[in-house]
Amino acid sequence: MRREGVLLGWLITCLSYGQVHIDQEIHFTGGDGMRGIEGLAVPVNETSAIPVSVVASGVVHWAEATLDGGSIHLTLEPVVEELRTGLLIRFLSPITNAGGLSIIAVGNEAIPLVRPDGSVLPAHALRANAVAEILFANGQWTLLNPATRTCPPGSVATVVPTCMDTASVPGLRFYEAIEHCADRGGKLCTWDEYAVGCAMRQNELSGLFTEWEWIDDTSNHTHTANQVGRFSCQSQRSANVIVTMTGNTRCCYRTR
Repeated sequence: MRREGVLLGWLITCLSYGQVHIDQEIHFTGGDGMRGIEGLAVPVNETSAIPVSVVASGVVHWAEATLDGGSIHLTLEPVVEELRTGLLIRFLSPITNAGGLSIIAVGNEAIPLVRPDGSVLPAHALRANAVAEILFANGQWTLLNPATRTCPPGSVATVVPTCMDTASVPGLRFYEAIEHCADRGGKLCTWDEYAVGCAMRQNELSGLFTEWEWIDDTSNHTHTANQVGRFSCQSQRSANVIVTMTGNTRCCYRTR
C-alpha cells in the first residue's frame, strides 16, 4: 500500500508541469557543476529566468516587424516593459528602405534609426526579409549591420571601405583636428588614404592645394606631426610646432 502511494504521488508530480512565479531570490548550493535549474521554458517577459538554450539560440529579444507609416513597429518576445540603454533587438525587415526610418518598440514612441556613426539612415541600409540588428543608446536606435556601404553625408567613397570628406575645415591645430574627426565618427586620413583619395576624387574635393592639411602620421625622427596637400596630392611636410601650428582638416571614414 505504501509503495502504491509513493508511485501515485510520483505520477501526480510528473503530470503537474506549469508556469511558476517566484517572487523571492533563489540561492543555489552545492559544488561546481551541480547548481542549476532544469526544465526552464522560454521566458515570457524580460525579467524571467533565461535558459542557456534560449541564449545560445539568439532568440532573446527577437521581434516580429511590421511597417507602420514611416516607422517599423516591433513586437518583442519576451515582452519588454521599459526601454533601456543597451537593449539589442533582431528582426526580419519588412521592407527595403528608401530613406530615413523610425522604430516603435516599447510604447508608442517613434524613435529614429541611424547609422553606426550617428548619421541619417541611407537608402537600402535595410533589405526586405534580411535580419537587422539594432541597439538602443543615446536616445536613438542604431543599425549595427547596415546592408550598404554608404558614405556619411559630405563625403565620397575612395577605395572600399574608405570615405573622405569633400570639404576641409580650416584653422585647426593637430589635437583639435583629431577631436574634430572623432566627433564626426571618423579619423584623420592616413598618408595613403589621403594620396589615393586626392588622386581619385580630385574633381569632387573642395579646398585642395590652398593650405596644408593634417594627416594621421608622425615623424619620429623629428618628433613632429605631418601635413600634406599644399601644392599637389603628394605634397608633404613635417609640422614641428604642433601646439601652435594650424592646418586644414579633412576626415576619413571606414564604412561597415
